[in-house]
Amino acid sequence: MDEIKSVSEYINFLDGLESLYPMQRYVVPSTFFRGQANKDWKLSPKLYREGMLEKEGIMIQEILHKYPEEFNTDRFNILAKLQHFGFPTRLLDVSANPLVALYFACSGKGELDNDGVVYIFPNIPASWSDDLLVSIVMDFIFEHTPQNLWLDKFVEEVTKRYSSCVGITIPDNSKSLLQILTIPEFAVIPKKQNSRLSAQDGAFFLFGMKQINSRISNNIGTYGRKYYDFGPIEFEDNTKLWHASKKIIIPSNSKQKILKQLDLMGINEQSLFPDIEHQLKYIWEKYK
Repeated sequence: MDEIKSVSEYINFLDGLESLYPMQRYVVPSTFFRGQANKDWKLSPKLYREGMLEKEGIMIQEILHKYPEEFNTDRFNILAKLQHFGFPTRLLDVSANPLVALYFACSGKGELDNDGVVYIFPNIPASWSDDLLVSIVMDFIFEHTPQNLWLDKFVEEVTKRYSSCVGITIPDNSKSLLQILTIPEFAVIPKKQNSRLSAQDGAFFLFGMKQINSRISNNIGTYGRKYYDFGPIEFEDNTKLWHASKKIIIPSNSKQKILKQLDLMGINEQSLFPDIEHQLKYIWEKYK
């Protein structure tokens, strides 16, 4: 585990990272960074930290019914927009810009006295937000629940919905679909449809689920159907999320100095949060 105390030390550390070129159309090796103001926080999306996975779909449906014009976009970008507003989702923010991650490792209300951390995920396979696997997970989120999933029915829906896709293998059985739902996480590159995503060079980890239980129904009307229950995936450490990941500690007594250095480089609240609320806050803090 490494420790850095200045922006220059951080850049020198990054100089040793190797980059790969894109290998195929649908998967792009990318290096992502995530900064957390407290090194003891888990690498887990808010939906999972709050224990709200069971309510995921019903919450989203209520939002879409109450605010249809606000969320008139494709499903992944609906999830990204909810994340933007601070609503609990199964997305975890990352950035392709290492200085953005360093900023978040040093900022944070009430965390200046705690050591921060930057996680680096070098050359992790990343999918576009309209990739088939991502779309299938979105279908699950928006149309199903983690309890009592009739997987065979979901297979029928998927094969029918994506039957016209060319050059892509469509999961056509419960085993292959179960594998998709239980992939620990996808690194996803979103469409830059809001100013904050663009300013922060943002991307996401889309978290999967773990199978908890399965059972055969004995009830009249559903007799013989196999139902599945799922729960949130938790990672013990960053190497479980991505085997090649690295962890850099930011000592608490170096945070203010690093924030000043980043400010001189144009990495600050004003540049990373383009909305007027944060613009005014930055000006206030500068003069205060």
